[in-house]
Amino acid sequence: MTDLKNLCFSCMNDTGGSEICPHCGNSGIPESISYLALIPGTMLAERYYIGKCTRANSEGFTYIAFDTQTDDRCTVREFFPAELAERKSDGITVAVKTDADALFADCRASFGELWNKLMRLRGLTALVSVYDLFSANLTSYAVYHDIESLTLRDYLLDNGQGYISWDQARILFMPVLSTLGTLHTSGVIHRNLNPSSFFFSEDGKLKITDYVIPQAASSYGELDSVLTDGYAPIELYREDDPVGSWTDIYSFSAVIYRTLIGTTPIPAPVRAQNDQMMIPAKFAEILPPHIINAIINGMQIDPTDRTRNAEQLRSNLSASPRAVSASAHVFPHSDNAPVQPARPGAANVRTPIVTQPREPEKPKNESKSGGQLNYEQFQKQEKNRKTLKAILVAVIVTLFIGVALIVSALFGMNGGSHGGSDATTQSENTVVVQSFLGRQYNDVVKENEVTGNFIIKKVEQSNDAVPSGQIIGQDIPANSSVAKGTTITFTVSGGPQVFPVPDVSGKTYEQALATLSAKGLKCESAKKYNDGTHPANTVAETVPPAGQGVKSGDKVTIVVYSDPQATETDAILTPDVPSSLNGENTTVSDILSIFR
Repeated sequence: MTDLKNLCFSCMNDTGGSEICPHCGNSGIPESISYLALIPGTMLAERYYIGKCTRANSEGFTYIAFDTQTDDRCTVREFFPAELAERKSDGITVAVKTDADALFADCRASFGELWNKLMRLRGLTALVSVYDLFSANLTSYAVYHDIESLTLRDYLLDNGQGYISWDQARILFMPVLSTLGTLHTSGVIHRNLNPSSFFFSEDGKLKITDYVIPQAASSYGELDSVLTDGYAPIELYREDDPVGSWTDIYSFSAVIYRTLIGTTPIPAPVRAQNDQMMIPAKFAEILPPHIINAIINGMQIDPTDRTRNAEQLRSNLSASPRAVSASAHVFPHSDNAPVQPARPGAANVRTPIVTQPREPEKPKNESKSGGQLNYEQFQKQEKNRKTLKAILVAVIVTLFIGVALIVSALFGMNGGSHGGSDATTQSENTVVVQSFLGRQYNDVVKENEVTGNFIIKKVEQSNDAVPSGQIIGQDIPANSSVAKGTTITFTVSGGPQVFPVPDVSGKTYEQALATLSAKGLKCESAKKYNDGTHPANTVAETVPPAGQGVKSGDKVTIVVYSDPQATETDAILTPDVPSSLNGENTTVSDILSIFR
């Protein structure tokens, strides 16, 4: 077993007793990011030996640590919203600030829900390997094996030129897209993707980190925002805009932009008012056109114009026929294309990123304004190129038809025709599969075009983030050509899974909170007068009561006994709660209304 006294607080490697760490070159106790962070050398849960604090934001702290049970390094994430809490005199225990109990409990429940989902997804290539969640010191902690070392941001800053080629970036990003798609299907939206939220694992692959709860991931949340300008999409700045997979697609596309171009994209609120973001001509000349189009589509300001999911972005980056078809249909780029009506405060922007087709042999074509090429120049060249291509295609098609007619005539003269029974063309026997994702299953199965072309099977899957009845998966990709009568299987959201409220009576409030939060329930607290026959801070009951059906995200009030020394006026008495309040939306305010 490793001697904890020999561990370097900066990297948690064994120094062998040396004053200067032979692995990282540091010595002593590293300077703390925040005075509220745990002091290096703190032991959590009698197992995790805490080292340097590596990250801090409005949700909490991240530490490099050492797991004494596995005798290996790990990372510990501590829920500690500094706006709502402070440290007690022992430097470890969390004390919630006055009047912040309800919000603290709500945010803590979100923390538990997020990391529980990540732990269930353990094993994904680009996902941190979460293996423990626990409550201690009146807060919550998540633990994962991975050590966050070199971030993508640091890598780009240190590589000399600030960017890399697409061939290099493709190897890094494509595996991450698969993980991102699985996260979205499982109801996890990252909301904070930026170059600092990716780090290199020991095998050189990128992994996603820096997860935050929704309350801290927008400009209108209950906690201070962790938004990173240039990477956060417009919906995280506007409270009424829905957030979904498309939110992460914008951020992920912006990270690709930064990786390939070497500069941070213009912040979304600025682009929404006056979109001036451009791709320098030297990069437009060397980047494949489909990569530029993928970035364009992924960074549309209006979410309804934007690439919607990871699968679609992967297709765009791969330049598959399906991506080309989808791009031409959903994201028009010609000057004659209709402009989507903008929301209030947003600009009518058809295509936000200005590019130039690759012409490396003619660098003189760069504009005089700093080497940037405007949208009109790009479209004019694209129009000329497409016109020439259309003429060539027309000539080839004409020749092909002529040859086919001649062959057909000769074949007919030779008696080669087999009659009308086998004359059905392939197009009459095949059908192109459309995308059904996001649509209501009951609406789809009523369409004659669908029922007439496919045999439909349904697989229902619980999903906390998608309403019941909505299609969240199909086993045949969109734009695939298949024979009529092919069986297509739709995965349909069954909505949040209903389960009974766990019986936590007799447990401490912290234990009950951990149990209920792990189920995805949002918890509030209330007190009940204690006549001295019950230990203080133990659970008397819950509202709704144990055994009643609830869903992830529902609110549960944990009613605990007050201090025996308290009078009845010091505690919130909890009489028999009317059945009308035993619902999924019961709050402390509802309970208090009984006494008014």
